[in-house]
Amino acid sequence: MPWDDSPGGGFTSPGVTPWLPMADHPVRTVAAQRDDPESTLGLCRRLLALRRAELGGGIAEFENLPAPEGQWVYRVGSLVVAANFTGQPAPGPAAAGEVLLTTAAAGPEGPTAPPGVLGPWEGVITRQGR
Repeated sequence: MPWDDSPGGGFTSPGVTPWLPMADHPVRTVAAQRDDPESTLGLCRRLLALRRAELGGGIAEFENLPAPEGQWVYRVGSLVVAANFTGQPAPGPAAAGEVLLTTAAAGPEGPTAPPGVLGPWEGVITRQGR
């Protein structure tokens, strides 16, 4: 992700051509997303903070869990990560517990899908049910 919308994306000095290809007019930059908690940058920051808090920033045991077609569910440490890669609501993972992070956009009344349901193209991280 470019740092800013300058010709070198904030990676090079003016007049220096970066070695990686850059968009002529980058839209998704760190500068443009820095203050938006719902941006891709905001999501990445929340994911990193959760990893640090729950796993101490380290690497934990990984295990794929059974999932219906169009979903991916796995356990890492005490966390269960589930993603719905379909355009339809789907049941959440059986091993799920307390929701720690979701990609669902919440409206004034909260998330659009009911509890225990993954909305279309939604991901969720929970603490494994005990």
